[in-house]
Amino acid sequence: MKRTIIRRAILSVALLALVAVAAGAETLTVGSILAAHEAGATSDGIIAMVRNPSNTVAMTAGDLATLHDAGVGENVIIVIWAFIPEPAQTQLEPDDARLVDLVRLIRSGMSESIIAEQVKQSGNAYNLSVNDLLYLKANGAGESTIAALMATPDGAPAVLAAAPASLALHDLVLMNRGLWRRDREGHLLLEGDTLRWEDKGSRGKSFSFQTQGLERVWFTCEARSSGNFCYQINFQIVKGDRYRFRDSDSDSGSNDAVLEVMEALRTYFPRLPFGRPSVKN
Repeated sequence: MKRTIIRRAILSVALLALVAVAAGAETLTVGSILAAHEAGATSDGIIAMVRNPSNTVAMTAGDLATLHDAGVGENVIIVIWAFIPEPAQTQLEPDDARLVDLVRLIRSGMSESIIAEQVKQSGNAYNLSVNDLLYLKANGAGESTIAALMATPDGAPAVLAAAPASLALHDLVLMNRGLWRRDREGHLLLEGDTLRWEDKGSRGKSFSFQTQGLERVWFTCEARSSGNFCYQINFQIVKGDRYRFRDSDSDSGSNDAVLEVMEALRTYFPRLPFGRPSVKN
């Protein structure tokens, strides 16, 4: 009896959706898509609503991340992607620095199918943030590229248990705040789930923190003609300090050190909260 009632409720919702489509006066928002998804509407049914020329899609790239987190099918999200307007031309920067190279391929005129295939074969896992989606949209990433990127996290192996016993990340400078404090050279040491700063000048200045205590990890970048140049990686501790580590060779145009740190964290701790904080301190 209970199953019959549930089925009737789902059918009623589906019929209402079809009536709305036929009426041709529906504005599709992240809320309406989530409501249809939670009511049991199929991906094909939602896609039909999105593609109906009488309907209006009122969503942003950030809404796509919300849909993805709520379990809405990737095929639905990819279709909605085509209806998202491009963001204003500001100095957008991705949270995942690897996307900078991907955009270079897009701008080079390389076929989208080739770029998507390269993403699939790379073996890399991507967990796109809102900033990443905005960056890709502003730089002309197509549906097949987004589909390839969004398909990687579920198929990526859980590598948290494979974190190295010890991994040294060199050529870094700890950026200190305050008039009388000076920046300090050293390196980060990844030991299991602990990050330890080994100060080059004084062992007494060394410290450590746990990766599970990280509230946010993000890059600081600057816009250049060749693309964004990310020269500093930042760590915000939950209810604690903020640490900034700059590439020691950034003045000469190198950012290999900070890219190595970010790559290590994304590889061994893919569920860390990557991305710029919503409020700057």
